[in-house]
Amino acid sequence: MAALAIAVAVLAGCDNVEWGGVRVDVREPVYERADTADALPDSLERLEPLEMPTGPLLFHVRRLDTIGHATIEPVLELAAGGPREVGPERAERAEEYTAAFLERYYGSDHLYALFRDGARVGTFFVGEANVAGSGLCVVLGAEGHVELRPPLDTLSEFVAWHHGTRFGGDSLTVPATRRDMASLSQILARRGVQEGDVPGAWRIRAPADLRALNVGTGDYGLAATFVVGDSLGSGSPPDSAGSVFLVADYAPASGFFTLFFDADWYGPGGKRALRWIDALDLLGDQRPEWLLRGYGDASNWYELVASRDTTWGVVWTSRRPVCEAQAPEVETAADAGR
Repeated sequence: MAALAIAVAVLAGCDNVEWGGVRVDVREPVYERADTADALPDSLERLEPLEMPTGPLLFHVRRLDTIGHATIEPVLELAAGGPREVGPERAERAEEYTAAFLERYYGSDHLYALFRDGARVGTFFVGEANVAGSGLCVVLGAEGHVELRPPLDTLSEFVAWHHGTRFGGDSLTVPATRRDMASLSQILARRGVQEGDVPGAWRIRAPADLRALNVGTGDYGLAATFVVGDSLGSGSPPDSAGSVFLVADYAPASGFFTLFFDADWYGPGGKRALRWIDALDLLGDQRPEWLLRGYGDASNWYELVASRDTTWGVVWTSRRPVCEAQAPEVETAADAGR
């Protein structure tokens, strides 16, 4: 009967009953659920959102043949605080970042406007992704096709923005050239390593890369790269080697003079060779920055050179030292084009 009384009391909604002189509380059972984040192992914790680019991206496009087959890869993000490197922030999320990047920027309907020296010269049409490397050193590339204006179909290297992001001039001003640019650039290179007292066994001969440019205030401008005991591309030298990169202007009264000079003598593991890509006004302040391509023992990167207080210097680089430990994806200046 006592058991029956308790049962009746419970069914009647009573909070407590007495049984044999003992008061018993009767409540609904309370179940506590553990916090999900505390219960799951670290590997299954909820991941924070991927840090994808929010600003416009600058790309580098290289034409590979005469029929327009080309490749594209990102150079930098033009973020609110200035240029920012493009790529995953954490190696363990590189695959996830890569998949999201390819979907956002390399869809089959994507196209990019091509520029050279500030002028719109054509269009790049995305074909399919062509990703190299891994982890923090992933190269987010794609293959596709370029269409150029007929007078400019000899060009093979460009900077690119997503269609409609940037606008430039309608015509390209062809830089003035001189037959003695190669020999005069050698003189500037030799003078630079001597006056800068750059150590090394410098035997400077023909430039590995020579460009006529519209830079400075003179009628002629040039950029030249020289390598000694090495090649202009990624890959370790067999022994000690060196590279010189310079940009020069011209004054009728005094001839060519150096605006920017960078030289380094290095051994395996310390390579830094540079070559010219283009000049462009990234910040809209009417002062163009120079975009350079850098080559190391096992990786490639980009650098920006700009004038600050009348002195030209490197203001940004995408180089990641950790990537020098990766297996090299060999690319030479001949592959990169002119």
